[in-house]
Amino acid sequence: MSKILIFEKMNLISSNASDAPARQILLVDDDILLHKLLEEYLCQHDYHIDALQCGEEISEFLQHQQPDFILLDIMMPGKDGLHWLRWLKKYHEHIPVMLLSAKKSAQERLQGLEFGADDYLTKPFHPKELLIRIRNIMRDRPLANGRVIHKIGSSFFDPVHEHLERDNTTIKLTTQESGLLQFFCQNPGQILTRDAISLALYGNDYQPMNRSIDMTINRLRKKLDDNATTPRYLCTVWRKGYRLTLDS
Repeated sequence: MSKILIFEKMNLISSNASDAPARQILLVDDDILLHKLLEEYLCQHDYHIDALQCGEEISEFLQHQQPDFILLDIMMPGKDGLHWLRWLKKYHEHIPVMLLSAKKSAQERLQGLEFGADDYLTKPFHPKELLIRIRNIMRDRPLANGRVIHKIGSSFFDPVHEHLERDNTTIKLTTQESGLLQFFCQNPGQILTRDAISLALYGNDYQPMNRSIDMTINRLRKKLDDNATTPRYLCTVWRKGYRLTLDS
């Protein structure tokens, strides 16, 4: 087991845990210590972990629950992870799968990706790297409970629970801020006029004397850690409106 993982366990506690329902991850690996470490680490970042010790248990589990993500070890008792990856992609292709392996074989990694794995991570690994990879794969994917998490720069936006998450910190949004940001996320890259924004948020035409839209934009920029002078994400288009530029 990775010494890095054990060392990282010393820094798990976060005072910014979200009260939103955790996203569901299924870990299939016969390493019990890895189960405990990842469960403790990922639960601090709004994830719930269910763990199985062999692939033969996957089918029954999926009859009762639908996870948002699967972590699948290759070397397990019985049929290996590559077998179960092919099975998952045949019967549950909507669930993203990341392979885990202690082997560093390029052939095994390429084979896994050819079979449909969304990513491949070699053991031992740093848990933060795993977290980043999971977030990148799940970006803008519908979750099992119907939610969609939007990635804007280094921030993750949850419109259902009206918050951003960045650097392990939860940043609450007002209902107006969340509604406006969701409108932008539904129309990325498009110029949204003040009339369109006002109609979407308030159901009426834009009134030039009402500066609430501009004030909300400024607050969102601060919460997104966007530069007010030269914004990178919420950009002003002179005399036209605003545009959201997504950046990975």
